[in-house]
Amino acid sequence: MRYLLIFICIIFYSCSNNTKKTESPVIIKSEFNEEDVAWFYKNGNSSIKGVAKFKSKDGDIRFGKEFRLELNPYSPYTKERLNYIYENDDAGYVYIESGIPKFTPDPEGYHKTRKIMCNEKGEFEFKNLPPGDYYIIAFMLWDETGGGIMKHIKLADNETKAVEMINF
Repeated sequence: MRYLLIFICIIFYSCSNNTKKTESPVIIKSEFNEEDVAWFYKNGNSSIKGVAKFKSKDGDIRFGKEFRLELNPYSPYTKERLNYIYENDDAGYVYIESGIPKFTPDPEGYHKTRKIMCNEKGEFEFKNLPPGDYYIIAFMLWDETGGGIMKHIKLADNETKAVEMINF
């Protein structure tokens, strides 16, 4: 009987832990149109630089060259997708333990992002960017923990923006 109560408590905690784990894909209503983000694939004279550090639920702080950042162009599809994950489209973070949702549709063009890695100090820089409206996402995962940090950035021509991708 005691083990049954422990099992029920674990199941209740797992179900009420404010996670977004889902078996079925999340339906995105906005359409992804590659023509709307064609500007993103051009070179420019702007940059985004900064630092990325992540604090796990256990209090473990990590940064370094094993962590990847992705730069996405703004689109209604991307906005809707990130709004689901981060509960807004301006800035936020999530823990891997909250689950990784699947989306439908999941167009190939959405995944054509600019990708870089942090250096050993957690620093990064995206160079040669055209002016535009961007989402930057830091993926900092280790030992089945960690998570992601997202920021929405508007970049002008010949501008360098400094950002901190830190969840603490």
